Amino acid sequence: DIDECAIGSHNCSAAETCYNIQGSFRCLSFECPSNYRKVSDMRCERISCFNYLECQNTPVRITYYQLNFQTNIVVPAHIFRIGPSPAYAGDSIALTITRGNEEGFFSTRRLNAYTGIVYLQRQVKEPKDFLLDVEMKLWRQGTYTTFLAKIYIFITAHAY
Repeated sequence: DIDECAIGSHNCSAAETCYNIQGSFRCLSFECPSNYRKVSDMRCERISCFNYLECQNTPVRITYYQLNFQTNIVVPAHIFRIGPSPAYAGDSIALTITRGNEEGFFSTRRLNAYTGIVYLQRQVKEPKDFLLDVEMKLWRQGTYTTFLAKIYIFITAHAY
């Protein structure tokens, strides 16, 4: 594998981030929606919300992740772990894949009250890119807080 990002042989624009994958690369763009501000390369935080319902139902934080696997990955495969940091006694989470899983390759499971995983439940036979939106609702001291993980998953052909 040649790292096109490291040697500069990619065609990503200045507004995009180059991400190396096996045998290729992807140009990724990380934008914050309106009413969010960029607090790091991969994280947006909500600036404000206008009522209780909106505060409960819009993510307080949106974080981008990139994962890279090969088509021969053994399923079921735990590919992503999520939970509040720090976690407190009494915390409880609910995980939902809200977008990007139309073909049903992925699923979620709670490991305990405050830790969940995203796992690949079906073999991906051909190289394929996914962008999953995984919502974590945290129940803490009587209120829900929503967090959104936007997970780029690149399944590449396995190297022989």
